[in-house]
This record gives sequence, structure tokens and C-alpha cells, in this order.
Amino acid sequence: MKKKIAVIVAILAVCMSFCGCSESILNSSGSNDTSGTTSEIWTAKDDDIIAWAEGENLSEEDKEYYNVTFKEFFGEYSFTLSNYGFDETNPVFEPYCEQIRQTVIDMLTNERIILKKAKEMGLDTLTEDEMKEVEKAYLENVEGWCESFEDQAKEELGIESSDTESETLDTATEQQVKDKAKEIFRDYMEGFGLSEETFLKWQTTTFIERKVLNEINKDIKVEREDAKKVIESTIEEAKKAYDTNVSQYEQNAQYQTVWVPEGTRNIKYILVALSSADSAELNAERNESGADDEEIDKKRDEKLKEIEDKANAAYEKLQNGTSFDDVLKEYSNEYSPDAASQEVTVIKGSTTLNKDLYDAVYTLENKGDISPLVKSDRGYYIIQYSSDAEITDEELDEIIDETQATILESLQNQNANKTLAQWREEVVYEYDYDKLNFEKPEEETSSAESSKEESEEEESEEESEEESEDNTTTEE
Repeated sequence: MKKKIAVIVAILAVCMSFCGCSESILNSSGSNDTSGTTSEIWTAKDDDIIAWAEGENLSEEDKEYYNVTFKEFFGEYSFTLSNYGFDETNPVFEPYCEQIRQTVIDMLTNERIILKKAKEMGLDTLTEDEMKEVEKAYLENVEGWCESFEDQAKEELGIESSDTESETLDTATEQQVKDKAKEIFRDYMEGFGLSEETFLKWQTTTFIERKVLNEINKDIKVEREDAKKVIESTIEEAKKAYDTNVSQYEQNAQYQTVWVPEGTRNIKYILVALSSADSAELNAERNESGADDEEIDKKRDEKLKEIEDKANAAYEKLQNGTSFDDVLKEYSNEYSPDAASQEVTVIKGSTTLNKDLYDAVYTLENKGDISPLVKSDRGYYIIQYSSDAEITDEELDEIIDETQATILESLQNQNANKTLAQWREEVVYEYDYDKLNFEKPEEETSSAESSKEESEEEESEEESEEESEDNTTTEE
């Protein structure tokens, strides 16, 4: 059964940004709209420290290293904001902007910590080959960004779009466009206090961080046999669920990916649809308490008369030998080039499919057979029994390989999260939330309040002990 392989093992959230700058920042499409990057709501100055370390075992030199200035933060924040198209002065976008602020400051502090560890681990220096790899990625990113400004460059150069659609630009004009696009890109970056070289820095940092990630995860292994056992266990669960309750089986996408019951079919269908308003009306009436299905069927049949000629025309073409795919393309309201040749799996004994449609699917005797028109609240269906659904040995092997990779990635992410959390505990970052324009996270607030309560309890105990000692001395 040709289906996209589903995730068998849930993946934890990606580790806490082992990337100094996100791939989305490196690869976003360019835009020179900086309307969302105003500094009017900010009180901080460029040199203000908005994140600093308080770890007990840190030297003054270390603490200075861990400092993050507002300028560093705001450059990446405003750049990211612009590429998402968010206006931080618009209340609608405020929750998203606040999340981006948190993400960017976490990204910058994580970067400090990881690069420090990279130096301690001897991973901060890149070899000549590694540097070539970094530079290649950097140039590709810059080129991609510049290309995204080419339409604007043509506009500023007075080159009409019709000129470029009808024929290829001559070499000189094409170079002129590329140069102009690069100029616009550089101006765009400068608007955030960044430069083209910033991409090289980001790419280098990302490469080093990945080296650190690979180092801390180097001993984590997953055997293929372990992944195979996961799949075998899932297959047994799927069979048990199907035997116990078909709907329970159908509701679990993982089950259907690794095993399907014998007799399950793949179909293609043509839908000559009612208007969305008519379908919605019928659906609403069906769901009303005490709905009279016979009366609703009569109303549906009246509505179906409006599209009956089209549905009959489609069916007649099929009867005359026109291929199902060709008729689907011409008549189906759900046709799309991407889904043109895709099959839909109908589980044997399905409890989720409309009874009339299910009966139409399983009344067909041979592969390639086509049903007559099938009435539904969405319109007329024509169904083709295209193939039997099965999971081949090759597909199962592929699923096992995917599962092995998924389990490995999950374990690596867990280990990376755990390691980075430990490193952050050593550094103990503090933030100026007022200057960062977001509230202290609840976890941090609760932790601080808990620490304060513990401290007050300790002080209270110490005072009680001192009073007790004083009383003893007085009695003596």
C-alpha cells in the first residue's frame, strides 16, 4: 500500500536550539518590508545588558563573556520579525512577537553556552575542509536571498515583467539585475544592524554547534532489531484493535501504516459536488436532535437534480471507454494535479465511511470495476475499485528503517535537551524582562517564589535558633 510512512515513535520537541541562528532565519525569503521592526516600544539602549550569568563558579571574565547586549538581541529579533511579516505595534501580533523575543534570547544565550563548551571540547576550530563546507552553505544562502530580491531589482531598474516573461534577459542586463538585487539585500540587512558577513557568522556557529551535538550524542545507538520489535508490537496491537473494535483501529493512523486487514481495498473516486452551502445545510439538519432522515433524503434528492446531468455525463464517458483518470480530471470537483493518481484506502468493515459509499465499494467484484452514481449529501460519487490494499515486505522494511531513524533522533534530542539544561544550570542566566518586553515565564516565576519561600523559612529557623540560644544564655 503506497502511503507516506507515518511516525511510529513520537519525537520530542527539537532540542533547545542547538543552532545559534535558526535555519528559518538563514533560509527565509527576502522582503524589504521593515514596518514590523519599529523601536518605538523599546526603552533599552544598544549597550544595555539584557541577559547575564550568575553562576557561583563563574569567573568575572566568564560572566562578561556570557553577557548579551540589547543590540545583539534586537538585530536578530527585528530581522526575524520582518521575515514573518509581524508588526509588533499591532496587538493582534503581540503574542507571536513575544514568543519570538523569548526564542531569540534563548537562542543567543544557548549560543554563548554551546560555543563555550565547544572551546573546552576542542571543537571550536574548523578544518580547511569544514570551512569550505561552511563557506559553500553561506554563499548558497546569500545567493538565495539575493534571488528573492530580483523582482524588486527589476522594478527599480525599470525592467517590465513582460520583458522577462517573453524572452530571456541578455547577459549584461541579467548581471545588472543580480548586482541590484545584491545591493537591495545589503541595504535590507543594514536596516537591522546586520551585514552580509552575518550569514557567514551564523553558518559557522551553526556548524560548530552541530559538531558539539554530534559529540555529545556519539555513543547513542539504536539497533535495527529494536526498531523491528517496535513495528512487530504495533502490528500486534493493530490486529487486536481491529478484532476488538474496528473504529478503534481506524482512528489510529499508525496501525493502518503497518498493517491492514485482508480484503481492504484501494479506490479512486469522482465527486460531482453540490454547492458547499447545500452540503452544509444537509449536514446541519442530519445532526439535529430527532432529525428525520427520510425527509432530509428527499431534500437531498431535489438538490441532486441540479447536478444530475453533469454526473450522468461523467458516467456515460466512463461507459464509453474514457479512462477513469481523464474523467476524474474533467468532472471531479476534488481533482488536483497532485492527487490525480492517488488512491484512497477503504478498510474492510469500516465504521467511519457512509454506508451507501461503503456498500458501493464492496459491491464491485473486480479490480477496475466502476460503480453507478452513488448519492450523498456532498453530491454524486462514482467509485473505481483500483487495487487491493496491502503492506509489502519492501514497504515494511522501509518503515522499520524510518522507525530506527526516528527512535535515534528522539533519543538524541532527549540527550541534547538534558545536556543543554545541565549547562544552563551551571551558567544561571538572568534576564531584564522589562527591556526584553516580555513577562517572566511562569516556571521561572514559580521557581523564584519557591526559592524565596525556602530562603524565608531558613531565615525563620535561624532566628528561632538564635532566640532559643539567647533564652538559654539568659536563664543561665
